[in-house]
Amino acid sequence: MTLHFINDKEGYMTPEIDASKTELSKGTVFSRIQSMSASGKKSVTAISAYVLQHSEAVLQMTLTELATRVGTSVASISRYCSMLGYENYRAFQIDLTASLANNATSVSDLFGSEDDTSTIIKRVFEMNRQGLADTESLMKHDDMVEVAKLITASRRLCLLGIGSSGLVARSSALKLASLGITALAITDPYEGILTLSSSTCEDVLIAISHSGRSGLIIELLEIAKEKGARTVGITNYSDTTLANQCEFTFLTSFRERRINAAVSSSSIEQLCILDALYFLIAHLQGPISESMVMEIETNAERIIRAR
Repeated sequence: MTLHFINDKEGYMTPEIDASKTELSKGTVFSRIQSMSASGKKSVTAISAYVLQHSEAVLQMTLTELATRVGTSVASISRYCSMLGYENYRAFQIDLTASLANNATSVSDLFGSEDDTSTIIKRVFEMNRQGLADTESLMKHDDMVEVAKLITASRRLCLLGIGSSGLVARSSALKLASLGITALAITDPYEGILTLSSSTCEDVLIAISHSGRSGLIIELLEIAKEKGARTVGITNYSDTTLANQCEFTFLTSFRERRINAAVSSSSIEQLCILDALYFLIAHLQGPISESMVMEIETNAERIIRAR
């Protein structure tokens, strides 16, 4: 999608977003169900399980019929549709139709002993492409622009992550530093306590957690919030503590793989969200950012790279 930029009232070059593009993309109901799957609410779990197992049948059911089959109330089904982002049950059914059409060509995330090496390589790339496409479909463009503005005007940006999310935080902090942003990656509990205890209302904290339920991340987030810092969450699940406690939340859409979770996470989707923020910030800064990046590249060529 091409963004057209306009001068807004604050003097920033802001993307002019077509109102229709801010709506959740069509055919993404399965991604949204995935984002709510860690909520722990029995009604949500029951409805989600039924819809996933009987998707085609649900297309033919009335709201009352679905409630009866699941063993819940009509009000619970209506709330469920609203939580997914739909205006009503009919809108949910329409998107379920599109989702089924999209899902028919989705790549399998299963790996079998009979698969040849070329199939495995191709499937890994296809899975990541699908994850990025689904993540983009959940993105709220106006929130992205607002967060980019907050970071541009901030005193300090802290990126908080543990494990694989910590690697994402470090990589993104380096990129953002190239734009003149004071960006700190926090990947250690003590470092987090010391750094975030001095937060102010001029700071922005981006907390990154695939599960959205990391106790350490939540505790450090609370420290920053108490000091008035603006908070942004990046997580795979919408109804989690992290998502609910952050001012802004960006959802990744990573289907849980049937392989070791230690090597299977939403890192690629997290990086892409942060890269989008990087380029939005660069655009907001205008020629200044280009000049800084060029200076860094010149110094890197002179000092680090072999001649």
